[in-house]
Amino acid sequence: MRALHQVVVRTAEIRNGEAVFAGSDVPVRWLLEHLERGKDVDGFLAAHPEVKRDVVQQVLALGLEALLTDVPIERAAPQASLLPRVDAAGAIVNAEELSVGAVVWKRERCPACRMLVFRSWPEGWDAHAAQRCRGLPGTDGEGRKGEFKKRYGHLFRG
Repeated sequence: MRALHQVVVRTAEIRNGEAVFAGSDVPVRWLLEHLERGKDVDGFLAAHPEVKRDVVQQVLALGLEALLTDVPIERAAPQASLLPRVDAAGAIVNAEELSVGAVVWKRERCPACRMLVFRSWPEGWDAHAAQRCRGLPGTDGEGRKGEFKKRYGHLFRG
């Protein structure tokens, strides 16, 4: 596997220092956004022929390697919890295990992607689920919201 600096370049002269694929001026973020919309790598490569397939594959492999080595994975509880667990910022991290009464109007990490912190559950869940949540499949906003409700419907008041 090639080193990161061989597949991703970041200099002030190219796109004001944004990370781009080596040999091009195409930002790496564009690939992430392309994949988040449910599209495939072939479509990205067709839209950006200056980016080489092997460079994209190396970037994805390096990203997965970093994920496995640098991002802590929370151990799943052996059974549903009766009490909320919170992170260092005070946000609930095990909402999917709790009842609605334990999470409503509290700070909570999105149970699907664990990235966004809702300041006051359930405010904002629908916009997040429809457009930004990385823990949901697909690109159709209504379908993504339906999937979120199917998985976490127990966290909403009737």
